[in-house]
Amino acid sequence: MYTIGTVMITNRQELENGLDGAEIWIGNSITISDPESNRCAVISHIPSGQAFYFPCNSVKGRYVTVFLPGSAKVLSLCEVEVYYGYPLPNVALKGEAAQSSTLSFATASKAIDGRRNSFYSNGFCSHTAEDETNPWWRVDLQRSFTITAVKVTNRGDCCAERLDGAEIRIGNSLENNGNNNPRCASISHINAGKTYTYRCDGGSMEGRFVNVFLPGQKKTLTLCEVEVYAAPAVEPLPNMALNKQTVQSSTWYGPEYGPSKGVDGCRNGNFNIRCCSCTVGQLGPWWRVDLLAVYKVSAVTIINRQDAVIERILGAQILIGNSLDQNGNMNPSCGMITSLDGTPTYTFQCNEMEGRYIIVIIPGKRTYATLCEVEVFASLSVPEAVTPLPTPPPPPTPPPPVSLQLGGRNVTVVGERLCWSDALMHCRRYYWDLLSLHSQQEQSELEQLLGLVPFSLTDHVWMGLRRSLRGDEWFWMSGQSMNFLNWPQDFVPDCYSSTCGGMTSTEHLLWQDQPCEESLNFICQSGADDGVQRVYFSSFQGSNKSIGKSMTLYKL
Repeated sequence: MYTIGTVMITNRQELENGLDGAEIWIGNSITISDPESNRCAVISHIPSGQAFYFPCNSVKGRYVTVFLPGSAKVLSLCEVEVYYGYPLPNVALKGEAAQSSTLSFATASKAIDGRRNSFYSNGFCSHTAEDETNPWWRVDLQRSFTITAVKVTNRGDCCAERLDGAEIRIGNSLENNGNNNPRCASISHINAGKTYTYRCDGGSMEGRFVNVFLPGQKKTLTLCEVEVYAAPAVEPLPNMALNKQTVQSSTWYGPEYGPSKGVDGCRNGNFNIRCCSCTVGQLGPWWRVDLLAVYKVSAVTIINRQDAVIERILGAQILIGNSLDQNGNMNPSCGMITSLDGTPTYTFQCNEMEGRYIIVIIPGKRTYATLCEVEVFASLSVPEAVTPLPTPPPPPTPPPPVSLQLGGRNVTVVGERLCWSDALMHCRRYYWDLLSLHSQQEQSELEQLLGLVPFSLTDHVWMGLRRSLRGDEWFWMSGQSMNFLNWPQDFVPDCYSSTCGGMTSTEHLLWQDQPCEESLNFICQSGADDGVQRVYFSSFQGSNKSIGKSMTLYKL
């Protein structure tokens, strides 16, 4: 039994649609109806003669089955390769997230921070505005991937049913913010705090954008983590022979049958429309294309003429290498045409043979060499050097903080500049909380402290001021009573002001509301009184309150 990462299937050259609708199954039973068997993928289409990869997201099993449902079907496989290895990565971690709206500081990026912490109050979940119409969340993976699974973690403290009916959509379009992309799966319900895995219908989907879309009115979308497991989308190798330099041993009749006709992109096998190259009748005629660099050749396709004398191609050899000794005819062989097989197209798998020159030669007999098209599917043996970008200078070290004693507390002005929510987390991690003020004397002493700061301050600095989301009441995040105010005389806080508050860093230190996302210096405090309750963000089902007090903290 193996942990299977990828299955590669090669289609026949002459059966363009023969594998359409086939299914790849993996399990430990020879019957796909076994409950333990897993469908890895549904093959929508593989172009004739090409090989496609199908990621299977580390499914475990002994048997790999290709099943073609339907009646009067013929299943023909030129090659099936099964690769086992490591699980696919969570590519959402390196993406950029966005959402239809943001509640407080619950930004879209919180859902791709790598943490499944499901309690909204801990600050690791995204959250749109409440009671929105058709809210959505999106991650941009920065490039297209073949996506096999999406994992979604629901919030665990309440409101698990809010996610019911959400849709996971995947694609490369940003029409309607990406919500018109094909649907991967629908979320019927995820229990509170749980992580569910969704595998796209058909095994995998390709796309750059992954959306979670919640249709309907008065909806609220909260996501505590979204994980996207994928592999880079497989792109077919290009035809590197197209319009490259060519030469042949001789040319029949005139330049309209010259060697360049073999790489002009015309695949028509009718010789009379002058779409094919042709030599004169001679012993051992040959044709050659110069790829102008050394390539790893995966496959070579030759299109023979179709109107007459098709047997002339018999015995033709495909040679690949870097030597021009004897016109390149001593290079290693990739393959030889030994039978007509009723088809004008012949494809040879060359297993990444390396070479600059591709030669077609019919050795040992006097004949004409007619080639209506030669296609060479390859990648550069040594990729072109990419000039590395200069290493950016390290970010400047934040200036050291400045502290003083204020009303029995140690007050610190922090030189780092953060948004309000990050400033709150910084203070609670390294000090105790954002600053609260309780008298004009404290305000005056703080003014003296700011005058001693040796670094340049932003025009405003954050304090622990916060407005209730559903009213005009302001309070201290430290939980201490607000018995002193220093708003400007002409400022009346209301429910339309910003929900975050700070003070001017210049004269009078007046309090003002500021956009919560502004990066400002901030002031922390430590040494709180015993029993003081700090304020935490939470949302209670069946209640209009979005701010509550919890967790009594004791001075150590």
